[in-house]
Amino acid sequence: MKGWLKTSFIDFPGHIASTFFYGSCNFRCKYCHNKDLVDNHMSLSEISEEKALDYMDKKKVYEGVCITGGEPTLNPKIIDIIKQIKSRNYLVKLDTNGSSFEVLNNLIENNLIDYVALDIKASYGKYKELITGKHNSERLINEVKKSVEYLKKQKKIDYEFRSTLFPPYFTKEDLPEISEMVKDAKKYYLQQLDTTVTLENIKSVVPFTIKEAEDVCRYFKNSVEECEIR
Repeated sequence: MKGWLKTSFIDFPGHIASTFFYGSCNFRCKYCHNKDLVDNHMSLSEISEEKALDYMDKKKVYEGVCITGGEPTLNPKIIDIIKQIKSRNYLVKLDTNGSSFEVLNNLIENNLIDYVALDIKASYGKYKELITGKHNSERLINEVKKSVEYLKKQKKIDYEFRSTLFPPYFTKEDLPEISEMVKDAKKYYLQQLDTTVTLENIKSVVPFTIKEAEDVCRYFKNSVEECEIR
């Protein structure tokens, strides 16, 4: 792994967790706060999962691990890493953009993860704007669609969808399509835009006002069981 937050009370809902960060991403979201994990991950030092887990075992207060990135499902060793975590009897939460359906499906069907947070970046028609050039955008969009629909239908684990209210990707005109994407989901969380430390300079972007965000949240409450602003 490329980063380690020893203790988090918010990354894994309801649990004291440690957060493991993995490098590389097939998306390039301008508002991403993990710039080094996207652009400079090859130059970052490796951190041993085993040593992190030994630390957690010693402290005896941890309940789970949040796996995040970057996009952790791109790591060819991620399934083995999660098996290693589960062998220590920790719960596992996965943060993902949904672009690796087979990995997500494998992890859930084999009872290797306990919670998923999948980011809805935009309406499907705008996903091409944030997929990096070396990747097949149509294939990745199809993977995201499969992951979204699978999560809504499966009954094995709890999950959430979440979106950052970034106006170029997420506008009021996009609401009907996004509403259809998340329709019948259990939980959908909206996150206000933070323009401070980001992958690209977006300081000129005007974030949603609190009222606008609340209006969007109300709109989605007709489509999902639970919608909140974080």
